[in-house]
Amino acid sequence: MGERPAAVGDLRLATIVVNALDMERAATFWAETLGYDAEREVGPQHQYTKLEDPAGRGPDVLIQQTEKIPQDAAPVHIDLYTSDRDQHVERLLKLGATRADDWDYPERHEFIVLRDPEGNEFCVIQAD
Repeated sequence: MGERPAAVGDLRLATIVVNALDMERAATFWAETLGYDAEREVGPQHQYTKLEDPAGRGPDVLIQQTEKIPQDAAPVHIDLYTSDRDQHVERLLKLGATRADDWDYPERHEFIVLRDPEGNEFCVIQAD
């Protein structure tokens, strides 16, 4: 891999924020999904739960307490890559994810769209 452009400097992806009505349920789901540690509640009113990769390789995930989850598709979502998509889809369904059955898939696709227990969409993608 090459060098990053100088204009980028030290800018990096550090945190992914997931909205939740039930912060504990969402934190448990994402911690188990990713194998992350639920570190602590943070913020002035403890409105966030911070999840960290114990290996230090992935970005942190911040579960953010919210009063409403948008029903329209979010303009940003999480993609999870794996060499065994179907096994992980089944595991995530057991953890509380649901299939986004209303998704309009193209004829050929490597991804499955799921929703976390709070309704946030994410994809599990077959990546060989």
